[in-house]
Amino acid sequence: MLRSPKLQQAIFALEPAQRSTLVDEDYLDDIAAAFAQVVDSKSPYTSGHSERVTLFADLIAVTIGFSAEQRRWLKRASLLHDIGKLGVSNSILDKPGKLDPDEWKAMQMHAAHTETILSRIAAFGDLAAIAGAHHERLDGKGYPHGLSSDQIALETRIITTADIFDALTAERPYRAAMPVSKALAVMTEMLGTAIDSRCFDALKQGLGSVDANLAA
Repeated sequence: MLRSPKLQQAIFALEPAQRSTLVDEDYLDDIAAAFAQVVDSKSPYTSGHSERVTLFADLIAVTIGFSAEQRRWLKRASLLHDIGKLGVSNSILDKPGKLDPDEWKAMQMHAAHTETILSRIAAFGDLAAIAGAHHERLDGKGYPHGLSSDQIALETRIITTADIFDALTAERPYRAAMPVSKALAVMTEMLGTAIDSRCFDALKQGLGSVDANLAA
């Protein structure tokens, strides 16, 4: 029944009996980082992606003024935002050309998979909606739920901005990596539609601070 629309329910029905394990905050951080490494190792083109998105998201959060606790929570959401890609075929993730309609639909499902997976893990349940919405757009043309404007949390907007920046500046099967300056120029064209201007300004400021520290 691998092609059955009821496959997910059938798998969940086989889940072991409920049990609880107490873990501390550091251990949860380690779990999130470990899952991110598993996800990123699925394809050579996603190697390091979740860790870089987390780095860029934290740069934005620091600039905006998030507390240490808020930053820790955001880092976990950033590390786990693409966990749903474990349910996407490598033939799609690694395809060097344009995806056909069915392939694109399967690719889009990774966001919904992320939300589903995280919602079933008590320790990460509050991250589910935030992480799963990283492909939503301010103009309502994103996925998986077609959220828009105020329906999209600031934390999600931060992850989206970081995700787009890394996608543009990293090597992809269908194009070479962009220089930072070109990526920022491309992102400027997305302000107000896909990218939140406050998050974008914070990213640029954060990147500028990093460059200044490296030059010092």
